Amino acid sequence: MADAYEALRTEVRRVMGEFGPDYFRTLDAERTFPEAFFTKMGELGFFGALLPEEYGGDDAGYAAGSVIIEEINRAGGDATTINAQMSICGTLLRDGTDEQKARYLPGVADGSIRFLSVAATEADSGADMSDLESTARRDGDDWLLDAKKIFISLAEHTRVVLLLVMAEEGPTVFLLDLDEVGASVEIRPEPMVVNRMTTVFFVDELRLPDSARIGPAGQGLACLSKGFAPRRVFAAAECVGNARFLLDRSLEHARTRETFGRKIGSNQGVQYPLAQAHTKVEGADLMRWDALRAISEGDDAGPRSAMAKLLASEACWETGRAALTAFGGWGLASEMHIERKVRESMVFVFNNMLWSYVAQRSLGLPKAF
Repeated sequence: MADAYEALRTEVRRVMGEFGPDYFRTLDAERTFPEAFFTKMGELGFFGALLPEEYGGDDAGYAAGSVIIEEINRAGGDATTINAQMSICGTLLRDGTDEQKARYLPGVADGSIRFLSVAATEADSGADMSDLESTARRDGDDWLLDAKKIFISLAEHTRVVLLLVMAEEGPTVFLLDLDEVGASVEIRPEPMVVNRMTTVFFVDELRLPDSARIGPAGQGLACLSKGFAPRRVFAAAECVGNARFLLDRSLEHARTRETFGRKIGSNQGVQYPLAQAHTKVEGADLMRWDALRAISEGDDAGPRSAMAKLLASEACWETGRAALTAFGGWGLASEMHIERKVRESMVFVFNNMLWSYVAQRSLGLPKAF
Protein backbone atom coordinates (compact mmCIF):
# COMPACT_ATOMS: atom_id res chain seq x y z
CA MET A 1 0.00 0.00 0.00
CA ALA A 2 2.75 2.44 0.95
CA ASP A 3 4.55 1.92 -2.39
CA ALA A 4 1.51 3.26 -4.26
CA TYR A 5 2.38 6.73 -3.00
CA GLU A 6 5.96 6.95 -4.27
CA ALA A 7 5.10 9.68 -6.79
CA LEU A 8 3.47 11.71 -4.05
CA ARG A 9 6.50 11.24 -1.82
CA THR A 10 8.76 12.43 -4.62
CA GLU A 11 6.67 15.56 -5.14
CA VAL A 12 6.67 16.46 -1.44
CA ARG A 13 10.44 15.91 -1.29
CA ARG A 14 10.83 18.23 -4.26
CA VAL A 15 8.92 20.96 -2.46
CA MET A 16 10.90 20.38 0.72
CA GLY A 17 14.06 21.03 -1.27
CA GLU A 18 13.00 24.69 -1.17
CA PHE A 19 12.17 24.57 2.56
CA GLY A 20 14.91 22.62 4.24
CA PRO A 21 15.75 22.15 7.94
CA ASP A 22 17.40 25.57 8.21
CA TYR A 23 14.15 27.26 7.14
CA PHE A 24 12.28 25.54 9.96
CA ARG A 25 15.12 26.12 12.39
CA THR A 26 14.72 29.86 11.82
CA LEU A 27 10.96 29.66 12.29
CA ASP A 28 11.47 27.75 15.52
CA ALA A 29 13.93 30.31 16.86
CA GLU A 30 11.67 33.24 15.94
CA ARG A 31 8.42 31.46 16.87
CA THR A 32 6.84 32.49 13.59
CA PHE A 33 4.34 31.02 11.12
CA PRO A 34 5.70 29.31 7.97
CA GLU A 35 4.12 31.83 5.60
CA ALA A 36 6.06 30.99 2.44
CA PHE A 37 5.84 27.24 2.97
CA PHE A 38 2.11 27.32 3.75
CA THR A 39 1.42 29.44 0.67
CA LYS A 40 3.39 27.08 -1.56
CA MET A 41 1.58 23.99 -0.26
CA GLY A 42 -1.75 25.67 -0.93
CA GLU A 43 -0.75 26.69 -4.45
CA LEU A 44 0.20 23.10 -5.21
CA GLY A 45 -3.12 21.73 -3.98
CA PHE A 46 -1.94 19.65 -1.03
CA PHE A 47 -4.64 21.02 1.29
CA GLY A 48 -7.35 19.42 -0.80
CA ALA A 49 -6.24 15.85 -0.14
CA LEU A 50 -9.31 15.11 2.01
CA LEU A 51 -11.81 17.33 0.20
CA PRO A 52 -14.09 16.31 -2.69
CA GLU A 53 -13.70 17.88 -6.10
CA GLU A 54 -16.83 20.01 -5.70
CA TYR A 55 -14.94 22.03 -3.08
CA GLY A 56 -11.66 22.24 -4.97
CA GLY A 57 -10.03 19.14 -3.53
CA ASP A 58 -8.82 15.97 -5.18
CA ASP A 59 -10.24 13.49 -2.61
CA ALA A 60 -6.90 11.68 -2.48
CA GLY A 61 -7.75 10.25 0.94
CA TYR A 62 -6.29 9.79 4.39
CA ALA A 63 -3.39 7.62 3.26
CA ALA A 64 -2.22 10.34 0.88
CA GLY A 65 -2.60 12.93 3.63
CA SER A 66 -0.50 10.86 6.01
CA VAL A 67 2.24 10.49 3.38
CA ILE A 68 2.35 14.26 2.85
CA ILE A 69 2.73 14.81 6.59
CA GLU A 70 5.35 12.10 7.02
CA GLU A 71 7.53 13.37 4.18
CA ILE A 72 7.47 16.97 5.43
CA ASN A 73 8.79 15.88 8.80
CA ARG A 74 11.25 13.40 7.35
CA ALA A 75 12.80 16.25 5.35
CA GLY A 76 13.38 18.20 8.56
CA GLY A 77 10.22 20.29 8.34
CA ASP A 78 7.32 20.72 10.72
CA ALA A 79 3.97 19.56 9.34
CA THR A 80 1.87 21.08 12.13
CA THR A 81 0.15 23.70 9.98
CA ILE A 82 -0.32 21.36 7.02
CA ASN A 83 -1.81 18.65 9.22
CA ALA A 84 -4.22 21.15 10.76
CA GLN A 85 -5.33 22.67 7.44
CA MET A 86 -6.01 19.27 5.92
CA SER A 87 -7.75 17.60 8.85
CA ILE A 88 -9.63 20.04 11.09
CA CYS A 89 -12.04 21.04 8.34
CA GLY A 90 -13.24 17.42 8.30
CA THR A 91 -15.77 18.31 11.01
CA LEU A 92 -17.25 20.95 8.72
CA LEU A 93 -17.23 18.56 5.76
CA ARG A 94 -19.04 15.83 7.70
CA ASP A 95 -21.53 17.84 9.77
CA GLY A 96 -21.69 21.36 8.38
CA THR A 97 -24.50 22.77 6.29
CA ASP A 98 -24.24 23.09 2.53
CA GLU A 99 -23.98 26.86 2.94
CA GLN A 100 -21.12 26.59 5.45
CA LYS A 101 -19.22 24.14 3.26
CA ALA A 102 -19.66 26.22 0.11
CA ARG A 103 -18.46 29.33 1.91
CA TYR A 104 -15.29 27.94 3.48
CA LEU A 105 -14.06 24.68 1.97
CA PRO A 106 -12.92 25.98 -1.46
CA GLY A 107 -10.71 28.50 0.36
CA VAL A 108 -9.38 25.76 2.63
CA ALA A 109 -8.45 23.71 -0.44
CA ASP A 110 -6.34 26.47 -2.00
CA GLY A 111 -5.04 27.89 1.29
CA SER A 112 -6.72 31.29 1.00
CA ILE A 113 -8.79 30.50 4.11
CA ARG A 114 -6.88 29.14 7.09
CA PHE A 115 -8.82 26.54 9.09
CA LEU A 116 -6.24 25.65 11.71
CA SER A 117 -7.67 25.55 15.23
CA VAL A 118 -10.04 23.66 17.51
CA ALA A 119 -10.75 25.42 20.80
CA ALA A 120 -11.87 22.62 23.11
CA THR A 121 -9.52 22.13 26.09
CA GLU A 122 -9.94 24.06 29.33
CA ALA A 123 -7.76 24.68 32.36
CA ASP A 124 -9.69 22.56 34.87
CA SER A 125 -11.19 19.81 32.73
CA GLY A 126 -8.22 19.33 30.37
CA ALA A 127 -8.99 16.57 27.89
CA ASP A 128 -12.41 15.84 29.46
CA MET A 129 -14.43 17.67 26.86
CA SER A 130 -17.73 16.59 28.41
CA ASP A 131 -17.09 18.81 31.45
CA LEU A 132 -16.96 22.36 30.13
CA GLU A 133 -17.23 25.71 31.84
CA SER A 134 -17.46 27.52 28.50
CA THR A 135 -21.10 28.09 27.65
CA ALA A 136 -23.57 28.84 24.89
CA ARG A 137 -27.05 30.06 25.77
CA ARG A 138 -29.90 30.86 23.44
CA ASP A 139 -31.03 34.45 23.05
CA GLY A 140 -33.94 34.57 20.65
CA ASP A 141 -32.76 33.15 17.33
CA ASP A 142 -29.11 33.71 18.27
CA TRP A 143 -26.58 32.27 20.71
CA LEU A 144 -24.45 34.07 23.29
CA LEU A 145 -21.06 32.41 23.86
CA ASP A 146 -18.58 32.74 26.71
CA ALA A 147 -15.40 30.70 26.81
CA LYS A 148 -11.87 30.40 28.10
CA LYS A 149 -9.77 27.79 26.33
CA ILE A 150 -6.13 26.84 26.86
CA PHE A 151 -3.42 25.28 24.70
CA ILE A 152 -5.08 26.30 21.44
CA SER A 153 -2.54 26.02 18.65
CA LEU A 154 -2.34 28.45 15.74
CA ALA A 155 -5.30 30.60 16.82
CA GLU A 156 -3.39 33.81 16.02
CA HIS A 157 -2.83 32.59 12.46
CA THR A 158 -6.20 31.15 11.49
CA ARG A 159 -9.38 32.63 10.15
CA VAL A 160 -11.69 29.79 11.20
CA VAL A 161 -11.89 28.16 14.65
CA LEU A 162 -14.10 25.33 15.85
CA LEU A 163 -15.26 26.22 19.38
CA LEU A 164 -16.69 23.59 21.73
CA VAL A 165 -18.96 24.96 24.45
CA MET A 166 -21.67 23.65 26.77
CA ALA A 167 -25.24 24.41 25.76
CA GLU A 168 -28.36 23.34 27.64
CA GLU A 169 -28.54 20.32 25.34
CA GLY A 170 -24.88 19.39 25.95
CA PRO A 171 -21.50 20.05 24.27
CA THR A 172 -22.02 21.94 21.03
CA VAL A 173 -19.66 23.04 18.24
CA PHE A 174 -19.72 26.48 16.66
CA LEU A 175 -17.77 27.79 13.69
CA LEU A 176 -16.07 31.11 14.49
CA ASP A 177 -14.92 33.28 11.62
CA LEU A 178 -12.32 35.50 13.30
CA ASP A 179 -12.69 38.09 10.55
CA GLU A 180 -16.21 38.73 11.86
CA VAL A 181 -16.16 38.37 15.66
CA GLY A 182 -14.64 41.74 16.56
CA ALA A 183 -13.59 42.50 20.13
CA SER A 184 -15.56 39.59 21.60
CA VAL A 185 -12.57 37.27 21.06
CA GLU A 186 -9.16 37.79 22.64
CA ILE A 187 -6.15 35.60 21.89
CA ARG A 188 -3.03 35.62 24.06
CA PRO A 189 0.19 33.75 23.20
CA GLU A 190 1.23 30.96 25.58
CA PRO A 191 4.96 30.32 24.95
CA MET A 192 5.96 26.66 24.84
CA VAL A 193 9.18 24.75 24.23
CA VAL A 194 7.98 23.92 20.71
CA ASN A 195 6.79 26.23 17.94
CA ARG A 196 3.10 25.29 18.04
CA MET A 197 2.12 28.96 18.32
CA THR A 198 0.01 28.01 21.33
CA THR A 199 -2.51 30.43 22.83
CA VAL A 200 -5.13 31.06 25.47
CA PHE A 201 -8.44 31.79 23.75
CA PHE A 202 -11.11 34.01 25.37
CA VAL A 203 -14.68 34.59 24.17
CA ASP A 204 -16.79 37.24 25.90
CA GLU A 205 -20.52 37.52 25.18
CA LEU A 206 -20.09 36.69 21.51
CA ARG A 207 -23.40 36.74 19.65
CA LEU A 208 -23.68 34.24 16.82
CA PRO A 209 -26.59 33.22 14.61
CA ASP A 210 -27.79 29.64 14.78
CA SER A 211 -26.32 29.20 11.29
CA ALA A 212 -22.84 29.22 12.93
CA ARG A 213 -23.60 25.97 14.76
CA ILE A 214 -22.11 22.76 13.33
CA GLY A 215 -24.21 19.65 13.86
CA PRO A 216 -27.10 19.34 16.30
CA ALA A 217 -27.00 21.17 19.62
CA GLY A 218 -25.67 18.78 22.27
CA GLN A 219 -23.85 16.62 19.72
CA GLY A 220 -20.57 18.53 19.57
CA LEU A 221 -18.45 15.73 20.95
CA ALA A 222 -19.98 13.29 18.51
CA CYS A 223 -19.17 15.65 15.64
CA LEU A 224 -15.55 16.11 16.74
CA SER A 225 -14.97 12.46 17.60
CA LYS A 226 -15.68 11.36 14.04
CA GLY A 227 -12.31 12.88 13.19
CA PHE A 228 -10.35 11.36 16.08
CA ALA A 229 -9.17 8.22 14.24
CA PRO A 230 -7.74 10.01 11.18
CA ARG A 231 -6.18 12.70 13.35
CA ARG A 232 -4.44 10.03 15.45
CA VAL A 233 -3.13 8.48 12.25
CA PHE A 234 -1.87 11.88 11.11
CA ALA A 235 -0.13 12.30 14.47
CA ALA A 236 1.46 8.89 13.93
CA ALA A 237 2.62 10.03 10.49
CA GLU A 238 4.24 13.11 12.02
CA CYS A 239 6.05 10.88 14.52
CA VAL A 240 7.21 8.41 11.87
CA GLY A 241 8.52 11.29 9.77
CA ASN A 242 10.33 12.85 12.72
CA ALA A 243 11.83 9.51 13.70
CA ARG A 244 13.09 8.82 10.19
CA PHE A 245 14.66 12.26 10.00
CA LEU A 246 16.47 11.54 13.28
CA LEU A 247 17.54 8.10 12.07
CA ASP A 248 18.76 9.41 8.72
CA ARG A 249 20.89 12.08 10.40
CA SER A 250 22.16 9.71 13.09
CA LEU A 251 23.14 6.99 10.64
CA GLU A 252 25.04 9.46 8.47
CA HIS A 253 26.84 10.71 11.56
CA ALA A 254 27.57 7.18 12.82
CA ARG A 255 29.03 6.16 9.46
CA THR A 256 31.28 9.20 9.05
CA ARG A 257 32.27 10.39 12.53
CA GLU A 258 35.60 8.97 13.74
CA THR A 259 36.93 8.88 17.28
CA PHE A 260 39.78 6.82 18.69
CA GLY A 261 40.63 5.67 15.18
CA ARG A 262 37.27 4.12 14.30
CA LYS A 263 33.81 5.06 13.08
CA ILE A 264 31.46 5.56 16.00
CA GLY A 265 28.89 3.38 14.25
CA SER A 266 31.05 0.36 14.99
CA ASN A 267 30.47 0.84 18.71
CA GLN A 268 27.66 -1.19 20.24
CA GLY A 269 26.64 1.75 22.43
CA VAL A 270 25.81 3.72 19.28
CA GLN A 271 24.51 1.07 16.90
CA TYR A 272 22.28 -0.89 19.29
CA PRO A 273 20.07 2.07 20.26
CA LEU A 274 19.75 3.00 16.58
CA ALA A 275 18.87 -0.57 15.60
CA GLN A 276 16.28 -0.76 18.37
CA ALA A 277 14.77 2.58 17.36
CA HIS A 278 14.64 1.58 13.70
CA THR A 279 12.84 -1.65 14.57
CA LYS A 280 10.23 0.16 16.65
CA VAL A 281 9.66 2.82 14.02
CA GLU A 282 9.09 0.18 11.34
CA GLY A 283 6.59 -1.60 13.59
CA ALA A 284 4.76 1.65 14.32
CA ASP A 285 4.60 2.43 10.62
CA LEU A 286 2.96 -0.94 9.93
CA MET A 287 0.30 -0.15 12.52
CA ARG A 288 -0.20 3.26 10.89
CA TRP A 289 -0.97 1.57 7.57
CA ASP A 290 -3.22 -0.97 9.25
CA ALA A 291 -5.21 1.86 10.83
CA LEU A 292 -5.47 3.53 7.42
CA ARG A 293 -6.76 0.25 5.99
CA ALA A 294 -9.44 0.14 8.68
CA ILE A 295 -10.50 3.70 7.89
CA SER A 296 -10.65 3.09 4.13
CA GLU A 297 -12.69 -0.09 4.58
CA GLY A 298 -15.16 1.55 6.93
CA ASP A 299 -14.16 -0.55 9.94
CA ASP A 300 -13.98 0.74 13.49
CA ALA A 301 -10.54 2.34 13.33
CA GLY A 302 -10.58 3.72 16.87
CA PRO A 303 -8.37 1.12 18.61
CA ARG A 304 -6.04 0.66 15.62
CA SER A 305 -5.53 4.41 15.23
CA ALA A 306 -4.89 4.75 18.97
CA MET A 307 -2.26 2.01 18.86
CA ALA A 308 -0.66 3.58 15.79
CA LYS A 309 -0.32 6.91 17.57
CA LEU A 310 0.96 5.26 20.76
CA LEU A 311 3.56 3.12 19.00
CA ALA A 312 4.73 5.91 16.71
CA SER A 313 5.08 8.52 19.44
CA GLU A 314 6.96 6.17 21.75
CA ALA A 315 9.21 4.99 18.89
CA CYS A 316 9.96 8.58 17.90
CA TRP A 317 10.81 9.53 21.46
CA GLU A 318 13.20 6.58 21.72
CA THR A 319 14.73 7.54 18.37
CA GLY A 320 15.43 11.00 19.76
CA ARG A 321 17.30 9.50 22.69
CA ALA A 322 19.29 7.28 20.32
CA ALA A 323 20.11 10.32 18.16
CA LEU A 324 21.39 12.23 21.18
CA THR A 325 23.55 9.23 22.06
CA ALA A 326 25.00 9.17 18.56
CA PHE A 327 25.66 12.91 18.37
CA GLY A 328 26.71 13.47 21.95
CA GLY A 329 26.99 17.15 22.79
CA TRP A 330 26.51 18.12 19.14
CA GLY A 331 22.95 16.85 19.43
CA LEU A 332 22.13 19.91 21.52
CA ALA A 333 23.47 22.34 18.91
CA SER A 334 20.58 23.87 16.97
CA GLU A 335 22.50 23.65 13.68
CA MET A 336 22.27 19.85 13.82
CA HIS A 337 18.45 19.98 14.05
CA ILE A 338 18.42 17.08 16.53
CA GLU A 339 17.34 19.03 19.60
CA ARG A 340 14.50 20.69 17.67
CA LYS A 341 13.16 17.36 16.49
CA VAL A 342 13.40 15.97 20.02
CA ARG A 343 11.36 18.92 21.28
CA GLU A 344 8.80 18.48 18.50
CA SER A 345 8.54 14.77 19.35
CA MET A 346 7.75 15.67 22.96
CA VAL A 347 4.32 16.99 21.94
CA PHE A 348 3.08 13.51 21.07
CA VAL A 349 4.04 11.48 24.17
CA PHE A 350 1.24 12.58 26.50
CA ASN A 351 -0.55 9.29 26.06
CA ASN A 352 -2.34 8.34 29.27
CA MET A 353 -5.83 8.88 27.82
CA LEU A 354 -4.98 6.70 24.83
CA TRP A 355 -3.57 3.91 27.00
CA SER A 356 -6.85 3.95 28.92
CA TYR A 357 -8.78 3.93 25.64
CA VAL A 358 -6.90 0.87 24.37
CA ALA A 359 -7.36 -0.90 27.71
CA GLN A 360 -11.10 -0.36 27.51
CA ARG A 361 -11.76 -0.78 23.78
CA SER A 362 -9.23 -3.49 22.90
CA LEU A 363 -8.88 -5.39 26.18
CA GLY A 364 -12.35 -5.03 27.62
CA LEU A 365 -11.13 -3.54 30.90
CA PRO A 366 -13.21 -1.06 32.93
CA LYS A 367 -13.10 2.59 31.94
CA ALA A 368 -10.23 4.22 33.85
CA PHE A 369 -11.31 7.87 33.62
